[in-house]
Amino acid sequence: MQKTDEYIASRLVWKAEQYKLPTEYSFYFKNITQKKKDYYSEYIINQNIGIPTLLLTQPNSTKWTIIGTRKIVWGDTRKSESLLFSNIKKINTHSLNSKEEMEEVFNGALPKMEWNELTLTKKSDEKAIVYALKGSDFFAMWNIIRMVWQLNSQ
Repeated sequence: MQKTDEYIASRLVWKAEQYKLPTEYSFYFKNITQKKKDYYSEYIINQNIGIPTLLLTQPNSTKWTIIGTRKIVWGDTRKSESLLFSNIKKINTHSLNSKEEMEEVFNGALPKMEWNELTLTKKSDEKAIVYALKGSDFFAMWNIIRMVWQLNSQ
């Protein structure tokens, strides 16, 4: 089965609904104001991200993440970066590089509800960090990215 952008967008919305999105700081891209669409479109216009579906932001921060059907794009008011889902090698919370770091985080040094950054390891082994509001928005983003990564990898 060929997975079209429309199919993947419908799966993104389905998964977002399972996690009770949208919230105060997460949005369906199609539902944001035209002014905000114009603002974010400057960052994604030449990125070929497919259908921009979800926008995740943080309070008191200029950081944002947009999940499209082909790419994830993240940035702030100064710059943005993007990554094809098919170029993701691994997804981890925070920048955990060793077993010791993982054990420290998972055993309470940083409670799970405080996690707000996800580390995407590219096939080139470079790391990229994307952000969402800590707590349920973060865990929703993590699971949504995993799902769309798997859809784009099959």
